[in-house]
Amino acid sequence: MKHGIHFFDLSVLTTAIQDFTAVIKEDPSNAQARLYRGRAYAKQQQYRKAIEDLAAALHLDPSCWLAFYYRGCILRETDPKRAVQDFSVSVLINDTQENFCSFLHRGIVYSEQRQWSLAICDFESVLALDSSVIFAYLSIGLILLLHLNQYYEAIRRFTSAIEIDPLDVRAYVYRAQAYHKISNLPNAVKDISRAIHLYPNKSQLCILRGQYLMELKKYELASLCIYQLAEINEESFTSGPVQQALIQSFCQNHSKAIECLHEATATQPEPALFVVLGKVQMKAKKTKDAVRSFKKAMKLLMTSAKILPKTFEAAEMYYLTGLCYMEQKNLLQAHDAFSMAIRLHSSYPDAFYQRGLCNMQLRQAKCIQDFNRALALCPSHFQAYMSRAAYYGSKGRYSKAILNCNEAIKILPDSEQAYFYRGTLKYQNKTLKAAIEDFSKTIDLNKTCTLAYYNRAVCYHQIKDIRNALKDYGIILLLEVSKEIAFKVLINRGLIYMELGDYSDACEDFKEATLLSSDDSQIFQAIGICYHRLHEFEEAVRSFGQVLKLDPVSVDAYVGRGNSYMENGHETGCKQAQKDFLRAIHLNPKCIKARICLGHNLQTFGKLQRAWSQFTVAISIDPKCQAAYHGRASVSLQMGQTFAAFQDTNAALKLATTAPLLTNRGVINQLMGYLPCAMKDYQQAISVDPNYALAYFNAANIYFHNRQFSQAYFYYSKVLQLEPRNESAVLNRAVTNMLLNNVEEAKKDFEKAICLCSFSATVYFNRAKFYNRLKQYELAEKDISTALSIQPNDALMYKFRADIRGKLGFNKEAVEDYKKAISIQEQID
Repeated sequence: MKHGIHFFDLSVLTTAIQDFTAVIKEDPSNAQARLYRGRAYAKQQQYRKAIEDLAAALHLDPSCWLAFYYRGCILRETDPKRAVQDFSVSVLINDTQENFCSFLHRGIVYSEQRQWSLAICDFESVLALDSSVIFAYLSIGLILLLHLNQYYEAIRRFTSAIEIDPLDVRAYVYRAQAYHKISNLPNAVKDISRAIHLYPNKSQLCILRGQYLMELKKYELASLCIYQLAEINEESFTSGPVQQALIQSFCQNHSKAIECLHEATATQPEPALFVVLGKVQMKAKKTKDAVRSFKKAMKLLMTSAKILPKTFEAAEMYYLTGLCYMEQKNLLQAHDAFSMAIRLHSSYPDAFYQRGLCNMQLRQAKCIQDFNRALALCPSHFQAYMSRAAYYGSKGRYSKAILNCNEAIKILPDSEQAYFYRGTLKYQNKTLKAAIEDFSKTIDLNKTCTLAYYNRAVCYHQIKDIRNALKDYGIILLLEVSKEIAFKVLINRGLIYMELGDYSDACEDFKEATLLSSDDSQIFQAIGICYHRLHEFEEAVRSFGQVLKLDPVSVDAYVGRGNSYMENGHETGCKQAQKDFLRAIHLNPKCIKARICLGHNLQTFGKLQRAWSQFTVAISIDPKCQAAYHGRASVSLQMGQTFAAFQDTNAALKLATTAPLLTNRGVINQLMGYLPCAMKDYQQAISVDPNYALAYFNAANIYFHNRQFSQAYFYYSKVLQLEPRNESAVLNRAVTNMLLNNVEEAKKDFEKAICLCSFSATVYFNRAKFYNRLKQYELAEKDISTALSIQPNDALMYKFRADIRGKLGFNKEAVEDYKKAISIQEQID
């Protein structure tokens, strides 16, 4: 017996069986020999003999718990019910740690019979006897995870298994799946990553990790999992050529994928393999090769009568062929292929959709019918709604296009494409605020969508929300954008700054735009205008000169440069300006702007008749040109033709009523002696523009002339509210205060007038008269002397100083002043 047990332990089973058989022959009632021989037969997979020996052992020794255990193990697959009975008897006889395997195996049988609570009780019994049995933890955890939906408890069980054996890969995989069930994706990724670390060549683990990363929207990391999968050389996974090809294709190794499929089709020419080959060739942009592959697949699929069966498989081949023709821009062939796909499978929504796209590109109105059919077959076809919206948008039917975008958004509520296109349609439909809402939603979905920012800025600009328009243009320039978009943004923002009168910032934007497009003459034209408004006339001349280098026949550039020369005020500049205006007229004789500028230039040189002629020609070209009438009126006035000036001013006012024109007519009426009419014009000018200071000033002068000093004081004060540094208004109000006996106010106004214009003899003369009225003769004499130092040949001022000196008792000096006054007057006479 000892000899047999020795060979049994050494797994020399044949010798052991012979020894146990010899013992049984000598002692047929030896239960131990029967038990060992039964176990030996079981190891040799001679289960019938094993069961006979174990049954005999139990007959000889009914308390042999080992015999019940081993017989239960043998019967577990073939007779689970009897196996459960044997395990139950075994644990009834011996329920100690020595026999925990009976509980374990009975738990497995209960699991296979889907008796989950009984299985968990047995596994718990195993753990109570031996807490280091990892299999029990895993089994309980899997039952809780897969069948009882108790995910948190399952995680606890898997964690216990990991604490016992940190290298058990199964526990990590199962716990990752449990974390996935409770949407704890970060921990699921951590556990599956640990499992991959333990088993780096297990392809299924890479697939699982890629799935979790996709759900976390970490697409780059998910792609890395696929690349890793392509490098795994696991026979069980890479044995399929299709799987290998698909993995290589995902990794952009299209040539390897195509090579693999060519080998497969050479040994196994099946339609499905050729279809996969064609799809991979499409990804590799080898559409002609793909068409050949699909045709081979069609040929293999044809019946003996050379007819393709009306199946989806056959229709898909034509559909894919149509896609290839679309890529090649062969629209007619693509249309025929999609039509054939529809004939073979009449409920193929994608085929109807693609045929609709073909018809739309071929400018066929029946494309709508195809889109409608695609939507009838598949009401959730997002692209069909979007294409239908594009068709209606191209026809100017914006409301109908917007309705289709609405349906598309119902299908994909987070589609930035749908919101963006609906925003553009609303912009075309002139519902700008609604368009802004859609562009804002697009930006919420994609913070770097430059086109959404750009279009929203355009909408803000049109509704005069300048602050937000500038903000959006600024954001675009902070993003990485193409030169074309950056150029448009700089131009648009520069134009906004010009509207705001911020010519400095506008100029900076236009200069930056020239770095992106140095040959665009219009930008340099805009820069020239900005410099002109900033009174940097030399820079303006250079900018307009650059325009003329790029475009030598630009009339606007000649006019702009001429105006900049004029503003410099130098005689040479004015002559150069005249040349530029003449060149502009030579290039375009009907250019009114050039003629008006030339007219003002000639007026500056005193060539009034020629100036009058230029304004007259401008009026004959455009009888509604207000600036021409205004210019001719000023020339007529300068020539002393007051009535002609009056007529031209009236003609200008018929075109548009403005405060400057009304004021000019008031001046003409005043010169003609029609003071009530002049006052009426000034009052009307004030009603048209309450902030036009010159109208108030001229009205105040009439009141002063009529000795209505209180009204004159009020109007001069109004002028100074609008223009605090208007020296004429300050001086006139000072004189008015003097006449109203407002002594302190008059003093303040005279002081202010001298601060504003310290070299004006008139100011000192009037203050001298003021001091004279106050009998402050010393101060009066001082001011009149200052006035004479500024303007020494004025007879009236000498007479006035003589009067003051006489009052001071300076008779000799007074006589000299009288003599000087007489001498100057005689020279004048």
